[in-house]
Amino acid sequence: MELLKELCQIHAPSGEEFRVRDFIIDYVNRNSDHWVQKPQLYYGNGYQDCLMLVFGEPRCGVMAHMDSVGFTAGYGNELIPIGSPAAGETAIIRNELNHTAEVYYDNLDKKWVLKDDLQLNPGSTWTWMPDFSIQDQMVQSPFLDNRLSIFILLELAHQLKDTVVAFSTYEEMSNAGKAGFLAKTMYEQWQIDKMLIADITWVTDYVKAGRGAAISLRDVGIPRKVFRDKIVDMVKASGVPYQLEIEKAGGSDGTIIGASDYPVDWIFIGAPEINPHGAIEKVHQDDIESMLHIYKYLCNRL
Repeated sequence: MELLKELCQIHAPSGEEFRVRDFIIDYVNRNSDHWVQKPQLYYGNGYQDCLMLVFGEPRCGVMAHMDSVGFTAGYGNELIPIGSPAAGETAIIRNELNHTAEVYYDNLDKKWVLKDDLQLNPGSTWTWMPDFSIQDQMVQSPFLDNRLSIFILLELAHQLKDTVVAFSTYEEMSNAGKAGFLAKTMYEQWQIDKMLIADITWVTDYVKAGRGAAISLRDVGIPRKVFRDKIVDMVKASGVPYQLEIEKAGGSDGTIIGASDYPVDWIFIGAPEINPHGAIEKVHQDDIESMLHIYKYLCNRL
């Protein structure tokens, strides 16, 4: 779990994903000489802060977003949300220089407010203070959405073959993400027409912690039924514990891919978490294992 802890330390709200990208690039360069297939890295000019790892002759794609929720400091210490940080009572936030501040959620005005007697630099960005721990089989940390998915894909990278792993940006900013650009690139260069969306979902009355990763049958986006049913049948055949999710809210990179002009099938599969987008998110270790094994099984067979 040390790798996951390192990923959760990185300050990378939407628009500043380059820090996670550079961490992944360094990890690949240091470790990939002994992998089954050494990937080609695509990033830099023309990619903004996105990154693709291309293994062999790819047949399918996996996508995970790198950004987190947070805040931009506005004029007069206004805290302008980046994405949708969860409402709470009090929390510690930090900027890219690891300066900290205490904030609280004003339930009357429905906004986050600076508690400390500080002057925030307008335009600076702030995210939850890292606080990683494992308690009672629950991994606890801010940014498990979506550093946990990145962790899982890097854990699998040593044995991946014929797959494109794409790391996207701006997913937390609703429809502003670059998933469509990445899907276009993969479709045009390698004819990739099927995509697994590695992201983290919610614990609800129907999706429970500890019962396996969730395959989303729909949220605001609806994957194509033929592809969805194929994935569910494959996961069922794998013997790995899983759950089925049906939601009417929320979205992912898959929503953007589904709205693009490219005939790319997609499906969201991810571990459920408690307190999504909060200062402390919690994911059961059994669900992490389930997600890891599901992606291992599917990437080797799609």
